[in-house]
Order: sequence, then C-alpha cells, then structure tokens
Amino acid sequence: MSNVLRCVALTALIMSMSAAVSLAATPYEAPKAISTPGFDSGVLHGYAGDATVVNVNFTINTDGSVSHVELQGSTGSSDADASIVNTISTWKFTPATDSNGNPVEASKTEYINIRN
Repeated sequence: MSNVLRCVALTALIMSMSAAVSLAATPYEAPKAISTPGFDSGVLHGYAGDATVVNVNFTINTDGSVSHVELQGSTGSSDADASIVNTISTWKFTPATDSNGNPVEASKTEYINIRN
C-alpha cells in the first residue's frame, strides 16, 4: 500500500510542478508591426495589369527584421513586383515570442491591394 501512496504522491507532485511552470511562462505572442513604410505609389499607380491583390509571404526574424520575401504570383510588372518586395524587406516588427518569452521566427502573409 505504501508504494501505491508514494506513486500517487509523486504523480501529484509532478503534475503540480508542470502546472506551475505552465502558468509562470509567458504566453505566445505574435509579431507586431513597428514600421511598415508604404509602397512607391508612382510604380503601383503606373501598373496596368489585371491583378488587384498580390499575396506576399515573408519571415519575421528574431530581431524583428524581414527576410525571405516571396510574391505568390506576380502583378505582371517586374517593376511593381520589385517595389513590393523591396518595400516589405524594410518593414520592422517586434518579434514573435515563444511560451517562455524568447524571440522566435514567424511566417506572415500580407494581401497587398495594388489598386489603392
């Protein structure tokens, strides 16, 4: 019987410690925009293609900088595509954090309306 009680007590101790650690950890936080300069309106207004929205995937690094900017499709204009990629590459964010508050990389998709 004492072995059973010891197992129950040990299990309860482990479970309470796990719960305490979970409560003490900072919850996951998504990245937040700090600086997102607008697009070169001259390039985008001169665009005459059919697309109105372009999806752009990118990575927000642990320092808040942006990398791996990729257009999902094209505007049909290499100048407009390059302008979008170059502009998003300059954006800054507070990085995402894990459950312990440590900065982590995050992926993001933006839907850019190139008609506005």
